[in-house]
Amino acid sequence: RAQAWAFERMIEHHVYWALVGARWVDPVNFAKGPTHFFDGAPAHLREKLREDAQFRVAENYLLSGLGRHAPDGDLELAARSLFALSVQLAGRPYLFGDKPCGADATAFGALAGILTPFFASSLRERTEQFQNLTEYVDRMMLQYYPDFAWTPLREAVAA
Repeated sequence: RAQAWAFERMIEHHVYWALVGARWVDPVNFAKGPTHFFDGAPAHLREKLREDAQFRVAENYLLSGLGRHAPDGDLELAARSLFALSVQLAGRPYLFGDKPCGADATAFGALAGILTPFFASSLRERTEQFQNLTEYVDRMMLQYYPDFAWTPLREAVAA
């Protein structure tokens, strides 16, 4: 249980915030995704709401500590955490054995968010280098979201 707790905190403090940076701080990804959260807002408020939200998220990213690093410094910290996840997972179906636990829910959510093909990022490219993590996400998607149109990484690369 202590190890699962530690892995959850690692994911929440490094991997999650690196994902936030890739989505909200990167202008291309922000324009593809989060900016559309505000499409339904009244036209006269929409742009101000977008700017305020992006500013607040970027500020929180900075306050998290991860955003204070040099460019790609957040990526290096996230990559260390991804490496630790990969080592922990090894060849097991779940992080701590044959049954999923809370750490798996945390890891799966973050990894699936990173690996979605809709958003290009250096973080996604680094994550794709860990075959057991990509296979883990593919398995979890099939197990828990069988109706979701998810293309396993190997099939996407072959296409």
